Amino acid sequence: MSIVAVAGPEPEEAPMTTCFVIAPIGNEHAPDGSPELLAFEENLEIYEKVILPACARHGIVPVRADGIADSGEITEQICRHVLQDDIVIADLTGGNANVTYEIGIRHLTGKPIIHIGEHGQLPFDLSLVRTIMFKRSRNGLVKARRDLESALEGALHNGFEPLTPARILFGLPAAVPLPAAEAEPDDPEAPGLIDRFARVEEQMVAMVETTEAIAGFMTAITESALQIGPVMERASQPGVPMSAWLPAMTELGKAMAEPATGLREACTRFAGQMVEMDAAAQTAFDVIAAMPPEQRTGSPTGFLEQMVSIAESTHEVVGVLGEVEVGMRWLAKMSRELRAPGRDISAAVKQVSGAMARIADWERQARALI
Repeated sequence: MSIVAVAGPEPEEAPMTTCFVIAPIGNEHAPDGSPELLAFEENLEIYEKVILPACARHGIVPVRADGIADSGEITEQICRHVLQDDIVIADLTGGNANVTYEIGIRHLTGKPIIHIGEHGQLPFDLSLVRTIMFKRSRNGLVKARRDLESALEGALHNGFEPLTPARILFGLPAAVPLPAAEAEPDDPEAPGLIDRFARVEEQMVAMVETTEAIAGFMTAITESALQIGPVMERASQPGVPMSAWLPAMTELGKAMAEPATGLREACTRFAGQMVEMDAAAQTAFDVIAAMPPEQRTGSPTGFLEQMVSIAESTHEVVGVLGEVEVGMRWLAKMSRELRAPGRDISAAVKQVSGAMARIADWERQARALI
């Protein structure tokens, strides 16, 4: 980033848009074949393939209940997100009781809430509220993601009409009824092959920028630890009481707080970009695989080499992230001042690690086709 001298204070950065995702989380540790595990896998699919990439397109970092890093009573934290976040995205699929309760609370605030739900799985009481409906198919999820991108665009820039509970509570006039949207069994605007190749190239650039941001935050975290090294060294001298560590831990916690939060947000953005890029990348692999080997020179080979390069650089980033997390786990046990940045770093590692299966698959396919 270049630094330019100006006559006056620098403009403040716009605050990041907060977004909470209401969804039936399920239980990832439930027995195989159980309803709880099925609910977890189905709703994780919607989060990864629809919600996360749609939010990433607008620079939004969505938070689910199982991704809240703060300590404390989980119910209170969820209520605060539901009441205070700028935008709420609610997955109504299955009519989960907790989801319905949280949606009701949000409706009273008059703040933006976007409903999504699977065809045939919408609870009756909410079926008249405008909802992004989707089919659990490849094209269906792509369309849902695009519709959610448009809905987020509207919520961010065009305002949001409060729903009936908020209108009554705040004494607002009744809304004009809107015609029901017609179902679209097929998507005539689904991207073609050239569109997908172009999207891959665009996402590659975005992912490189995000990876550089991740590396920058990790460097800042490491430098924070090095800067207070002398203080920690003096505190570790023989005969020095353990209380001498406290100022160093407090200073280190403050220094790491901002880069650790930035690292978590960048890794969440990276995971969203990864999901969005995956469908286009798989199509590109299929097209190149259908080509005779002698016709893969030029752009196809360049694409494959780029995918291998992305995989190699990401493996390196994940390795460094893992080392930083291990160090933070040790430090967090020494002082509560380091627990908050430690949780942010752990969440960051979890986001990037979850994307590694896709990256490994890209590398495998690319190397096989080169």
